[in-house]
Amino acid sequence: MAEAELTREIATLHLRLDALRMAQQHQQTLHFDAGYASRNPAVLDRYEDFYTGLDDMQDDRGEFAGATQLAQLHERMHELQQAREQEQQRGHEHGMGL
Repeated sequence: MAEAELTREIATLHLRLDALRMAQQHQQTLHFDAGYASRNPAVLDRYEDFYTGLDDMQDDRGEFAGATQLAQLHERMHELQQAREQEQQRGHEHGMGL
């Protein structure tokens, strides 16, 4: 799978996570207002575990974005270094030809 395609798929996943997060915030307000006093605690634990996992995935999203930006910056710096070296080589060859 190409790196660009993988990056697009991860970005799509992040958009879906955002939508889930917004839905979760809306549902939390509705559910907690109604109260959980008569609910099964195991169901509440699974509910909380799901959204804790969602929060963890969003943290991973931030780390991924930072790592992607750093990798792009590193790649760009490498390209600039190569271009500089090529320019120096041409200048040196041009100087030797005079």
